[in-house]
Amino acid sequence: MRFLVWLMALTISTVYCFPAHPKSAPYRPRMYTVEQLRSDFAVLRKTLEERHPSLYRYVQREEMNRQFDAVARQLYRPMTESEFRELLRPLIVQIRCGHTDVQESLYSSRSGKKPQPQWLPFDIILQNDRMFIGRNRSTDSSLVCGTEVLKLGNHPVKEVIQAARDRWPSDGYNQTFKNYFLELYHLEETYWRHFDGHSPWTMTVRDTTSTERITTVRRRPVSSGDIPTSSMPETVKRSRKNRHKTETSFYDEDAKLQLMRSLHFLNGDSTAAMLIINGFAYDHYESYHRDVFETLEKLKVQDLVIDLRQNTGGNAEIGSDLMSYLMKSDFRQVDRAESRVRRPNSCAYFDRKEKRLLRQNFRFMKSEAGRYQFGKSNVGWNKPASDHRFSGKVYILTSGRTFSAASIFTASLKAQRPVTVIGQETGGGEAGCNGGIIQTLTLPETRLRVRFPVFWIATASRNPDQGRGVMPDYPVDYSVTDRIKQRDRDMEKALELIQDNKRKVTAR
Repeated sequence: MRFLVWLMALTISTVYCFPAHPKSAPYRPRMYTVEQLRSDFAVLRKTLEERHPSLYRYVQREEMNRQFDAVARQLYRPMTESEFRELLRPLIVQIRCGHTDVQESLYSSRSGKKPQPQWLPFDIILQNDRMFIGRNRSTDSSLVCGTEVLKLGNHPVKEVIQAARDRWPSDGYNQTFKNYFLELYHLEETYWRHFDGHSPWTMTVRDTTSTERITTVRRRPVSSGDIPTSSMPETVKRSRKNRHKTETSFYDEDAKLQLMRSLHFLNGDSTAAMLIINGFAYDHYESYHRDVFETLEKLKVQDLVIDLRQNTGGNAEIGSDLMSYLMKSDFRQVDRAESRVRRPNSCAYFDRKEKRLLRQNFRFMKSEAGRYQFGKSNVGWNKPASDHRFSGKVYILTSGRTFSAASIFTASLKAQRPVTVIGQETGGGEAGCNGGIIQTLTLPETRLRVRFPVFWIATASRNPDQGRGVMPDYPVDYSVTDRIKQRDRDMEKALELIQDNKRKVTAR
């Protein structure tokens, strides 16, 4: 009996000592004082004015000062980190540098309590500032592919598109790069953040019969049939380094590498090949390039299509090595790397690892007209490959996603060798871009991270800097129907030109 009484007392005390877990408190972002915001803004402005390599390249100094002053006047009340960031983003866009952006603090990026964007329940297709529905995942099954969205809530689509454009950076006056990211996610994020767009979504649409109507949609629940399932393979023995991996992980790595770069032959014709490079971010690139061009030489390939439409950049040295197989004589991919200061990594608020990376990879060479030039292995003149060089016709497929190192490669190759560019204007500038090393400036109070490069990377192009990308020799426009049917009109044009060239050679 005593034991039962003791057990009951212990149980009651345990309940009181360990009460039920309370409901989690709602997310309440920290408010920053006016003094803190002004302090961070002063650090940002001073750093950009001293160190950004192209602060006044496309905007006059007086206009940029007006933009800075306009933002400073709005710092009259406390703000959250998110509010401060959204105030800064249009200012940063005015610099017209696709590599410069304001990112949330590490604390916010890792927080699981903050509100998350609500994505529209369908894929977006943008066409001349108009918005169409691609794949539909909403509860309204009548929204077929090609249905035009006229309004999101009470807001015309053009208003939402313009608000998104004002908050996404690009090189110079380029718009194709912005279009890519607006379709990818930025337009939806802008609608959620600035227009309170959330589920259920009310929209005004115009269907393929030109009938306008208002509909309210939610995301369709995912059924079990929508998700393919498969049993997990058994873990296999590997080397000590990879013993924790499975067959699936090895397959995934190989598949990712194939998605990054791959070689194909066109229509069973071994004299025409296509090299797809979706990013300059793969290891052992020297041996891969050597194998590719050795194969092209053995098969006597005459026409090579290089597909850079998904390539947003990466390691420019990969581009230099690739270019070495396409040139007969000495060439330049990066003409020069310039900074506005002698010691570009000396800012106290820069990331330490990135500062060390800059010291290890770039060396100061000389100063000229108030600019400081730095050297690296791929800056300046480079030697062509010793063997397996390709001397046939080269076609490059480009899009708004062709950015940074990929646009540098395209611009410099076109400036020094006959090539045919097909598709869209590249997202990166023809004259060059700001890059080399991207530094992270962490603002001391809000901890917002401002990412911006310290070098102006000039290409080998001698065309005047118009603030535009590499213009295609054969521009290709896609209709909404083309996009829905996933028609590859760029490749169709390349094949047409290859066949025309073959007919001309045969007729001689």
